[in-house]
Amino acid sequence: MEKKHEKGLKQENQRDLTRRNFLQVAAGGLALTAAQPVFAALKYIEDVDNPLDFYPAKDWEKIYRNQFKHDSTYHFLCAPNDTHNCLLKAYVKNNVITRIGPSYGYGKAKDLYGNQASSRWEPRLCQKGLALIRRIQGPRRIKYPMIREGFKKWVDAGFPREPNGKPPAKYLNRGKEPFFRLSWDDAFDIAAKVYTNIATTYSGEKGKALLESQGIYDPDSIETMAGAGTQAMKFRG
Repeated sequence: MEKKHEKGLKQENQRDLTRRNFLQVAAGGLALTAAQPVFAALKYIEDVDNPLDFYPAKDWEKIYRNQFKHDSTYHFLCAPNDTHNCLLKAYVKNNVITRIGPSYGYGKAKDLYGNQASSRWEPRLCQKGLALIRRIQGPRRIKYPMIREGFKKWVDAGFPREPNGKPPAKYLNRGKEPFFRLSWDDAFDIAAKVYTNIATTYSGEKGKALLESQGIYDPDSIETMAGAGTQAMKFRG
């Protein structure tokens, strides 16, 4: 029993010693800190009317503003899977689009007769337009010409069409077949051939009859085309 009692007193004394040493070290540290001019840099600043004018360190503002600086701008038509084709403005820095904004150019536009447009659409820019940077600069962007397998077969077959003018359904399996890479020369060549085929197919009285037989075009729209097959094309931004 006496040995256990002595052991307990020894452990208790060690704990007291530890606390005592800690307090001594802490007190010594505070004394040393007080003796050093650590707080010399913290100077008292008098009350001022406008802290933003008085505060001397404003380098952070340069960094903040540089984020929005740009090297150049250009205007483009935005077509993110809708039909609006909004006129937007791209801001470029180091050859990369950093942000997209409204053009505020609708009110400056005039038609061929000199009629001035209204500014009632401004500012014109939606979330899809803001996110268009991901499509243009993103890692999943299309970096070279591509063509769908069925469309390429339709071109190679010489543009066959049904009696109403539509391409056969076997060439129209969108979303169900792969895409293949093309050279730029081949892409331009195929695009020119396709546009020529569409324009000639739907021109004149024969083209008018084809559009009427398809049953999806308004008769007044067909009449307004005046026999020009180019009016059957839809060009996007």
